[in-house]
Amino acid sequence: MPLVVITFHDGEVLWADTPTIGFDLPVIEAEIRNVDSNSERALLPLAAVRLLIIGEVRPAPPAETLAGWDKAAFHFLDGHVLRAWLGPEVRLGPHGGVWELVEHGTPDPELRTIGVPWSSLKGVFQIRQWDSRPATERAARAAGEPVHLENMIRVLAEREARAVEPRGQRSEASLAQRVQRARDRADEAP
Repeated sequence: MPLVVITFHDGEVLWADTPTIGFDLPVIEAEIRNVDSNSERALLPLAAVRLLIIGEVRPAPPAETLAGWDKAAFHFLDGHVLRAWLGPEVRLGPHGGVWELVEHGTPDPELRTIGVPWSSLKGVFQIRQWDSRPATERAARAAGEPVHLENMIRVLAEREARAVEPRGQRSEASLAQRVQRARDRADEAP
């Protein structure tokens, strides 16, 4: 049974022994190893799990080996992005995936095996370069500024403007009205 560090969406961390993780079931069975825990065993729903670090951390392969691995970005639902080189060992199951990876941008690169439930991810993207955001967005994020605030304000203002227009004065027809007009035109055609 591999030792696993389990992180939950609420920030709790659990250290446990688990059977081999293949994400075939929507739960993980675990024997708890935390020193301060009152629990011995647990069934953990994957919907509560954010990330698993499986087994021991090992030294990273040489840079020449990493150059042949895919670059990927794991986009989590909480906004976190994990950028890493993906090793050749990947196991995908119906409820999540297990990857060997070396995280990009760390001072002492290490080879880790992680497991991530699909319910924690927006997606795993193969990328061409590590950071393709404009320099202004990178600087704004580094300063802690909300980077998508301007776009959100514009969308909300447009929605508010449409909401206060009287129904008869809206310039765009609803989908149902457009479909009905298309049917009427088709009926009128010779």
